[in-house]
Amino acid sequence: MPIVKSYGSHCRLPLLLCLTLLTSARAWDIYPQDPFGVNAAVPLSPAKAMPGGRGDDPCTLGALPDILDIAVASERALCANPKTRLAWANVKVQAAQLGGADAAYLPSVSGQLQTAYDHATSTVPEQALFNTDSRTHYTTGTLSLSWLLYDAGARAAAVRQAQSLLGAAQASHDVAVQSVLLTTARDYYTALAAQTTLDTATQVEQASQQSLRAASERVKGGVAPVTDQLQAQTAYAQAVYNSAKARGELRSALGTLALDMGLSPATPISLTVQADPALPIAASTQSAAVLLDMAQRQHPSLQSARAQLEAARDKAGQVRAQGLPTLTLNSHVNRSNQPVSPSLGSPKLAAQGRDRYIGLELTIPLFEGFTRNYQIRQAEAQIEVQQASLADAEQQVAQEVWHSYQSLQTAAENVHNSEVLLQSANQSFEAAQRRYARGVGNILELLSAQTAYANAQQQRVQALTEWRIGRLQLVASLGRLAVADL
Repeated sequence: MPIVKSYGSHCRLPLLLCLTLLTSARAWDIYPQDPFGVNAAVPLSPAKAMPGGRGDDPCTLGALPDILDIAVASERALCANPKTRLAWANVKVQAAQLGGADAAYLPSVSGQLQTAYDHATSTVPEQALFNTDSRTHYTTGTLSLSWLLYDAGARAAAVRQAQSLLGAAQASHDVAVQSVLLTTARDYYTALAAQTTLDTATQVEQASQQSLRAASERVKGGVAPVTDQLQAQTAYAQAVYNSAKARGELRSALGTLALDMGLSPATPISLTVQADPALPIAASTQSAAVLLDMAQRQHPSLQSARAQLEAARDKAGQVRAQGLPTLTLNSHVNRSNQPVSPSLGSPKLAAQGRDRYIGLELTIPLFEGFTRNYQIRQAEAQIEVQQASLADAEQQVAQEVWHSYQSLQTAAENVHNSEVLLQSANQSFEAAQRRYARGVGNILELLSAQTAYANAQQQRVQALTEWRIGRLQLVASLGRLAVADL
């Protein structure tokens, strides 16, 4: 019986082709990067378009300014926050998915090239005449084309779904941008309020020190009991404690603001205390009903939910269409110079082989084990999920607008009330100081007026902070907050 040895075939590509594959990290760069133009829907940066950027990238920002304002802080936070970067990446993903859905309309062409050396031997010990030793080199090339001509609308549904998902991702990016803007503004005004509180606490500490000196002088002169000095000393110690506490709260608030901007919490930041706004302050120029209607029409979270619902409907249409017949054009060209052997033991003969065909392939799904039925039911149930999500989002937006509107109304009213309270407390404290200096008033009256004045200052700071944050909260609840609004 003959003993057959075959050393197989191994690829020996031309040197130039091997070098090309090794040195080309992205061989597909020869094709257009974005033939369908879907990248036009992707913002330039996580922060979208901002006036403070330098160069082509809005996130190319300079050094931190000596005095930080809220616009600069918000721009830096938009670039550094993971929420905006995640939402931006999701827009890229959905844009690429849309490009892939558009590409499904084009034919697919593939080529295969094989070059091989084949060394085969056959040994017949008793009949050396039949021994063979064959060495052959052959090349085979194949070119195939496949083009889906008809699919009952499955590709069209996939494109519509991708478009809806891209719109949802863009709206979600807007939601993330506004959320970061609001958080940064809240932290900025909190730090600003902490700085104002520290300034107020320092003033109260100085006033308490003056009251202590006045009480000490009266005790030394024998015109006041020692309890006046002790009570004034207690009030001064309390003022020193409040100053230290306010200083720590300011450091904590500045650290939080630095983290919002992607910086170390130990980064030195300086803020400028803003002047009190001119009175009267209007809470809103529009009624709550108008604002509610506006939010329902343009809030990005609702736009995202509506786009998700449309995507679910398109997905259901795609699943149904995938269960219908499809028509595909197939074409194949093959050429090979692989030698042939007439019979076992015969030497191989040179040969040229060619194979060409073109045809239409009709595929009709007849039975899929009820898989399609359950896929359709799943897609229809997903539509119900998105409908419920949209209704929930509408309710949340309405609740946010209503609460923000009422909070701003109260904050605007308290800004005026705190101004009246501060003026009254200041006049009372100045009168108590004069009375005590002339020996008419007592220490309890002075300390009570001093405490009331300190509380009025703190309420003033709190009222202004609530009003500043409240008006931004209302704009954010409408889905319209931007850097320019800050």
